[in-house]
Amino acid sequence: MSLFKGSLPAGFLFPYRHPKAKGFVESTLYGLGSVLRGVGIALDELGSMIQGPQGAIKEHVQPNLAFAPVHRKPDVPVGAGQVVPAPAAAARTLKVKEMVIPNKHSTAFVAANANVLGNVKIGANSSIWYGAVLRGDVNGIFVGNNTNIQDNVVAHVSKYSLDGDARTTTIGNNVTIGHGATVHACTIEDNCLVGMGATILDGATVKKGAIVAAGAVVPPKTVIPSGQQVWAGSPAKFLRNLEPEEEAFIARSAANYSELSAIHKFEQSKTFEEQFVEMAIMRDRAALADPSNSVHQMWEYDSQTALVARAKR
Repeated sequence: MSLFKGSLPAGFLFPYRHPKAKGFVESTLYGLGSVLRGVGIALDELGSMIQGPQGAIKEHVQPNLAFAPVHRKPDVPVGAGQVVPAPAAAARTLKVKEMVIPNKHSTAFVAANANVLGNVKIGANSSIWYGAVLRGDVNGIFVGNNTNIQDNVVAHVSKYSLDGDARTTTIGNNVTIGHGATVHACTIEDNCLVGMGATILDGATVKKGAIVAAGAVVPPKTVIPSGQQVWAGSPAKFLRNLEPEEEAFIARSAANYSELSAIHKFEQSKTFEEQFVEMAIMRDRAALADPSNSVHQMWEYDSQTALVARAKR
């Protein structure tokens, strides 16, 4: 790649950090690259067929599920995700014509090893953290603005229930859902906090401004009223009213995670080349900080990057 850095447009070197190819030359090169990659895959398949099952070793690499589709079911309304045509492989295997992909705001952050599947909508400045699973396969999941769903949270929905009602999962604005919590086919209104390891079950509603304590289990169809209350235990029951500092903490938690997610989103978007350069800079800055290296080896450093420029003469 380094041989062509002076001639290729930036979008080809860092495709996830720059706009898509525009103009005749860029579009032609982009299309040619796609054709060559397709030919390579076809040649690999042909070689495997010729070698046969005894000689060919095939590696099956799972796709990144941080933002993945599910096949559309005609009897399930699509309110959160986006309907797109199914790719040829999915059409042959699943016998479906359409897929549902998540609908994520451009400012939202989804961690690389989170799983956001299907009929899911994520609002502005919201964040889905490492190991979290939002599975919108049989119904919709709606996540509001400035909401953080922390590490290893599971959010799911229901297509069927004891009373026959299908239920979505709706999470409002400025909500914090702590590590390892489970929210299933329920509604969590604005400015709420769900503690670590808590469970909220089908049809339950957590009204505006409430706190569900860590480890609490909210039974199906329970309504936790608004008015700044804390509910705890299994089954969850009213414990006490919120203190003023706890109300402020809910807002502060949402704001803090929104700021933190911007940092993680930027770091996660870096290409291999960018990470390689940063590692080189860190190594050379460490060497610069060591007086013995500077004195005995006589390096000259670039004043801006602190990278070794050349040996002193």
